[in-house]
Amino acid sequence: MQDRRKLYSQRFKMSKHISTLLPAALFLVSLTCYSLHWLTAPPGINGDASRLGLYAFDFVHDKLVPFYIYHQFGPHPLIIYIQALVFSALGFTHAALRGITIVGGALAAPAIYVAALWLFHQQGTAFARRAGAVAALGIALSTFFASFSRYGVEGALLPAVELLAIAFLWRGLRRGAWADFAVAGFAVGLSQYIYIAARFFPVALAVACAGAVLANRQLLARWKGLVIAAAVAAAVALPQWLLFITHPYTFFARTQQSTGRFVFELPDPFAVIAGKLVNQLLMLAWRWDNGYNPLSYRSLLTPVLVVALVTGVVYTIRKRQDMHVFAFLMMLAMFLPDLLAYEGANPSATRLVPALPFIFMMAGSGGAILWERTERIRTFPKWAGYLVPLLVLSFGLVRQWDYATRVKSQVLDSSGLEWKNSLVEVAVAEYIGTHLDAPVLIPASEYQRAPLAFLLAEHFRHRTSGLEGLVEKGEIITVVQPTDPVRPTTEWIPAVYRQDEWVLLKDGAVHFLPPLPGGVEPLTGEEEAIVASNGVVAATAFTARWKGAAPSFIPLQANFANNLDLVGYESSNLEPGSPLDITLYWHPARKVERDVEIFVELYDPIRDAVVANAHRWPLNGVYRVRAWQPGKRMPLSLRLSVAYDLAPGPYQLRTGVVDLTGRNRIPLSTGGDFMVVETLKIPLPEDHREPEISADVNFGDVITLDGYTLKSISDGLTITLFWRATALPRFDFTTFVHIIDSDDQIVAQLDAQPRNGQYPTSIWSPNEAVADELTVTDIPSGAYRIYIGLYRHHEDSWERLPIVSNGAEFKTDRLWLETITIP
Repeated sequence: MQDRRKLYSQRFKMSKHISTLLPAALFLVSLTCYSLHWLTAPPGINGDASRLGLYAFDFVHDKLVPFYIYHQFGPHPLIIYIQALVFSALGFTHAALRGITIVGGALAAPAIYVAALWLFHQQGTAFARRAGAVAALGIALSTFFASFSRYGVEGALLPAVELLAIAFLWRGLRRGAWADFAVAGFAVGLSQYIYIAARFFPVALAVACAGAVLANRQLLARWKGLVIAAAVAAAVALPQWLLFITHPYTFFARTQQSTGRFVFELPDPFAVIAGKLVNQLLMLAWRWDNGYNPLSYRSLLTPVLVVALVTGVVYTIRKRQDMHVFAFLMMLAMFLPDLLAYEGANPSATRLVPALPFIFMMAGSGGAILWERTERIRTFPKWAGYLVPLLVLSFGLVRQWDYATRVKSQVLDSSGLEWKNSLVEVAVAEYIGTHLDAPVLIPASEYQRAPLAFLLAEHFRHRTSGLEGLVEKGEIITVVQPTDPVRPTTEWIPAVYRQDEWVLLKDGAVHFLPPLPGGVEPLTGEEEAIVASNGVVAATAFTARWKGAAPSFIPLQANFANNLDLVGYESSNLEPGSPLDITLYWHPARKVERDVEIFVELYDPIRDAVVANAHRWPLNGVYRVRAWQPGKRMPLSLRLSVAYDLAPGPYQLRTGVVDLTGRNRIPLSTGGDFMVVETLKIPLPEDHREPEISADVNFGDVITLDGYTLKSISDGLTITLFWRATALPRFDFTTFVHIIDSDDQIVAQLDAQPRNGQYPTSIWSPNEAVADELTVTDIPSGAYRIYIGLYRHHEDSWERLPIVSNGAEFKTDRLWLETITIP
């Protein structure tokens, strides 16, 4: 009896050691694999990851605690809190940025093992461990998830948190401890702050739990624990839902900003769903083309895991045991976010990441079944069952080798890698990092690329604006000029590049400068090529003499309710088919508390239409308005694309501020929600016609009549008046034409602003000639005198302009042209 007790004690201790050491070993395998994948994979930095890093930089440096993340279009700040903690300890480095998600992704392997232990506990410890080991090896050696995790994007954290919830949920269902349910609920609530695809996780969890309860009614005895889990999850997610309720836009923002559509918005949704289902099956077992594992085209699962997955599904359908039903329903449900959204025929990598744990869990259960069945075959040796994990390991290593030898070389040789992987930004940041002893100028559009801004954050932690006292005239500086300044960004949006707009890097600070035409004078000498890691010349560096002077701008005074003031502007000329460049000078009177977007639009008041607009996150988010320093004037340049067929006439240049959370416009202190910065115009094309009757009549010392042409028509008269502005008209004047009979009665008349109201006098330039054709109809037969004049409307009256001809002032305020006879 003592020997038997001793044996049981030894087995218990061994089991306890396995339960501790195996998850740790799986984590080390996964972490090693993911780290090697990062170190041997094509270099570069992800744009989304860089923006997350900049949020963390704002958190650490400017104490801006994030919640709603603009470029994610949702309240998903968990990764930023983790980044802030890591950056505070390790600095703002590329390794720290990626290391967070590599570690987070690697945690999925031990997490899936632990979750399998409790999920399949009822089938025995051996089965549960085998299922967990197969699933953990599969996800640890997945080239897709390794690639996804190395990018530094937030979705890589989700599988581990999902599996944490599953582990404690089933631990609670097996043991009945309320603390387990509470931890499970906390993990479910926490998942909502990671990525938008996690929103479906609680729904899938509810469906899977319902399926498990139907398969095993005894689970209903734990209903109080399930209620506790749901309550804790709701409490943790409550701040997010309060945001959704108070600002409904934030709930739908991601779908509104996405290029995809809800599948039932398409003409034939069921055909689309069928096609996507086929592609999802092909993704599992045959081929998958996704952006996070470029040029691999391998399926998500290796052949041995495909067999294991099929085995697990068949077993679930036949046996309908609660744990298998749960895993199966979770897998099916987590496929739905990709199935119901349409961005293309191929499955979306980011939408399928939340389904990964349950795909591998089902494969793990199938692998354990195959392992167990192999051991029962009497003709096989006892060790034959270990061929299952050995095959999983072997096929996984083959995939890793394929990526390291075949895929990587193809990616390195692919066209456009220097901008797809931000190799240009990496090369420029490395060059600047070795030249910190002298001022460096880079185009403002370059710094607005999130990868470069993040890579420079370690050396330049202070951001500000202004020019005074920074650089002396004639001082020698280094200029870094990219080879292709208008290349796309990693988000496929071309950066707005201006040759005269710079960012100055000096003494650990980033200085945003206003446009400075001719600000630098290149010096004679050799240019230094800055070469990216794929051999492409990323940029050139040269020395130059500083010639910039403080710019002049047109002052304004517009005070918005969020403490942001518009104090000036400058703009290029408005021309059809040419971009309109505008620089607005902003001045935070006090700290701006919420993130905003700036919009500029070109408004046609004649047709009541916006003909061009730019809604922009200021500086593409690399220096958010919330971080702007009160009292500092901040230049912000935008560009409007102007159509080639824009009609001649007036156009208002308007700007305003939009709250990013509520999507509402911030009002001005004087009322209204936009500021008219300036009224621009498209001038009339040159008119080569000459008047038949010459004249030299001045109206109010602002407008001169150079002549006119009369032409009879069937029921009236056409008059073409040839005007010329002798000064800058300040108001919109209306032309009147009176047809007067012999009794001094008006028998017909016409009142209209020039060019049928489409070219008002207030936009005329000095010496500008305007031919205005007017048609007066319904004139009875007879002899008539024709009078014309100009007047200005007041609120309740009108005022005619006085007339001067050849220096003599007329006693009347209308001009007689001539007498005509209408037959």
